[in-house]
Amino acid sequence: MRMDGLLIVDKPAGMISLDAVREIKARFFIRKAGHIGTLDPFATGVLPVVINEGTKLVPFLPGDPKDYEAVMKIGEETDTGDPTGQLVGRKAWDGVSCGAIVAAMEAFRGKIRQIPPMFSAVKVKGTPLYKMARKGIEIERGEKEVEVFGIRITGMELPLVRFEVSCSRGTYIRTLTKDIGEKIGCGAHLVSLRRTRSGPFHIDQAVPMEKLRDVSGGGDLRPYLIPLREALTGLREVMGNACLVEKVRQGKEMVAGDLKAQVLPGMKKGEWLRMSSSQEGLVAILRSEMEGEKIGAADPGRVVLRPVRVFQK
Repeated sequence: MRMDGLLIVDKPAGMISLDAVREIKARFFIRKAGHIGTLDPFATGVLPVVINEGTKLVPFLPGDPKDYEAVMKIGEETDTGDPTGQLVGRKAWDGVSCGAIVAAMEAFRGKIRQIPPMFSAVKVKGTPLYKMARKGIEIERGEKEVEVFGIRITGMELPLVRFEVSCSRGTYIRTLTKDIGEKIGCGAHLVSLRRTRSGPFHIDQAVPMEKLRDVSGGGDLRPYLIPLREALTGLREVMGNACLVEKVRQGKEMVAGDLKAQVLPGMKKGEWLRMSSSQEGLVAILRSEMEGEKIGAADPGRVVLRPVRVFQK
């Protein structure tokens, strides 16, 4: 029986995100899989992996916030912004006060602009920046806006500073650390990074790779999977009877005559919804074509919900 769903992996240090997916596919004989949100090789923590039909969920899963626990070292900069790189700068830090570090961090709360690092998976004309960086090539990169929802220091044993940050997807903590170091005046780089949250998924849901490796080859992964229906709890749900489920599985729209006015109060035009069945779980993701309050007065043949993703049984 095919396994479908979402697996929250606690990625270990030293492994690239794609290799984590490849290992899971090979170990459990999975046909399709992918990850949501790349983690740097040195980083650990929450790596959501979508399995088989779960790959259809990706556009509908919230990417924010991303939460991290991090440690930075002030007084030193590396070419990658992390401990895997070469030391490229060193400045005295002994004159830096704790208050100055706190003030520097607070300056990066809110919407900020970042330049993606050269050692990153960002592609320029189809080529990842890190491949150019390994050849010693550096190209101009445009700034992008990201948002730091919250940032706080959790400990200081200078030159090490421990902190937590909650931010929007696409935020580079290596770049944030580098910019904080420049603000302080002595430079800094990231020593360790652990992602504790990615959108709705938390570290307490994550399964360590070591535990997955203990499951025999081709073993049952289902006890660790988040079912498709449970992965989309942020979307309004429509429960379908056997007739409606069959209609949607054939790719047909749901019309006003299929629904009662009280079924979707408050629904907005253009909203995504999930259709589920008590027997089959998640059936489809639908797009609303009208306001929910207008269903009762609409022509019975008026299209109300249009399927945009249909899931196999």
